[in-house]
Amino acid sequence: MALTYTSAIIWKSEIADDALWKKLYRHFTVPELVELGFFVALTLGQQRWIKTLGIGHSEILSDTSAGLAKSAAAVKAGS
Repeated sequence: MALTYTSAIIWKSEIADDALWKKLYRHFTVPELVELGFFVALTLGQQRWIKTLGIGHSEILSDTSAGLAKSAAAVKAGS
């Protein structure tokens, strides 16, 4: 059910019909649905923004020394 809810948020809002909401309410409370929906929306927004900036995994932002993921050397060194 959580994946169907996620699909409705991300791809196809029209699948969030009365039947889906009825099923969701059987498995989740309203606060849980709000939290899940917020998390999906926030994560999707972050990913779209990173893609818009053209930043890939392990790439460093141009004006910083920070990257999105630890380098292979850092992982190997245990830092």
